[in-house]
Amino acid sequence: MTTYVIVGATALGQSVARQLIARADSAVRMVHTAKSQLAADLAAQVTEFTGDLTKEASYQEALKDQPIVFSALTGMDVDLAFEALFDAQYHQRLQLTRFVMLSSAGVDQEVTGELDYPGITDVKEYLNQQRYAAKLVDEAEFPYTILRPVTLTADPATTPKIIKEGATVPAGHVSRETVAAVATQIVIDGGYDYQSLAIC
Repeated sequence: MTTYVIVGATALGQSVARQLIARADSAVRMVHTAKSQLAADLAAQVTEFTGDLTKEASYQEALKDQPIVFSALTGMDVDLAFEALFDAQYHQRLQLTRFVMLSSAGVDQEVTGELDYPGITDVKEYLNQQRYAAKLVDEAEFPYTILRPVTLTADPATTPKIIKEGATVPAGHVSRETVAAVATQIVIDGGYDYQSLAIC
């Protein structure tokens, strides 16, 4: 049995959770704020932990048993959530198998053209927070992959274009379901260890 922890009950996080619970050998835990809600069918199939994601205590139970972690957090203050998560991991000496982080294109100033950041009013601060969150992941001592999609849409999934770190990334849009499929594949099968990938 493989244990997966998904941080954030975003639409993308719930999509990944659905793909994981379809596997017979999976146990899925979801850690999210009390403000967000899981779809009823999903809530019946996962173990939920709710709390303040900037507090260490919110992660302690969920991170036991060497889980694979996918952070589906978006928006501001992801860095504060990661500080709390890694404090919980460190203070309890919890071993994580793999960590996959959803970030955003633009953190490496790699985007050509204008990229949309829906819901973000201070793009400079948002990107700084994403950079710091990625630094926390990089400094942790387990395999990680950072996913940097361009602007997400609700369109059906398509074949992704994956661009490795250091290459330029064209501004544009990518389906949330496309990114969820990439995230799920990496969470399950690994690969791309210690890499940051743009998804178009």
